[in-house]
Parts: sequence; structure tokens; C-alpha cells
Amino acid sequence: MMSAALALTVAIYIGNLIALGYWARAEASARNGSVLGTFLLLFTGFGLVYYVWVRYVRNDWEPRSEPADRRERVVTAYSLAVLLAFVAGALVTPPDPMTQVLALPPLFVVSFVVSYLFVTRGAVGGSGGTAV
Repeated sequence: MMSAALALTVAIYIGNLIALGYWARAEASARNGSVLGTFLLLFTGFGLVYYVWVRYVRNDWEPRSEPADRRERVVTAYSLAVLLAFVAGALVTPPDPMTQVLALPPLFVVSFVVSYLFVTRGAVGGSGGTAV
């Protein structure tokens, strides 16, 4: 049981690195920015929260040359779900690392549903992520 949960947790984190790389490339090319700078911003938990707050909640970001496609929204939701699952696991589970590893996969599933709805239907749905 523990080895399966650990394998899922490692797979989730490796998938997050791949998703962040894709998201940083797509975001940097749509805004004519630096891929490395965007990746480093998104890689930190604070940078990811700041980016999501400014782009999706406040809708106060520089315009994009092309709107975000479905794949970019899915990787945005994936990365946000990893962060939400990590924070929820830190708040809900005991401080034992093994319990947190066991709790991460189910928390990730719930967080992915919430973040996907937020990114595709919530603040972004009607007026958000597209540009002039």
C-alpha cells in the first residue's frame, strides 16, 4: 500500500514538472517572454499562487498574442491541483510524512477537479485568459 502511494506521489510530482515546463513554454511564447523566467516563477509555490491570482482572479495581466488552448488550461489546473493537494495535506493530515504521502493521491484527485473547474469555468470561463 505504501509503495503504491509513494509511486503515485512521485508520478504526480514528475507530471507536475512536465506540466510546468509545457505551461511555461506556452505562456512565454504567448507573451514574448523568457521560458526560463516563467518556469522559475511557476515552479515556486509563491510564484504559482501569484500568477494564478493576477491572471485568473484579478484578470490584470499583460495581453497574450494568442488565447490559452485547452491543453494549457489542463496543465494549469494540474499544477494548481498539486499545490492545493500539498497545502491541504499539510493542513489535514498529521505531521507524519508517511501519512502525507498516503493522503496526497486522493487529495490530488479532489484538488484537480476543483482547480479544473476554477480554470475552465470559474474566473477564466467567460472573460479571463484571452487577449487582444
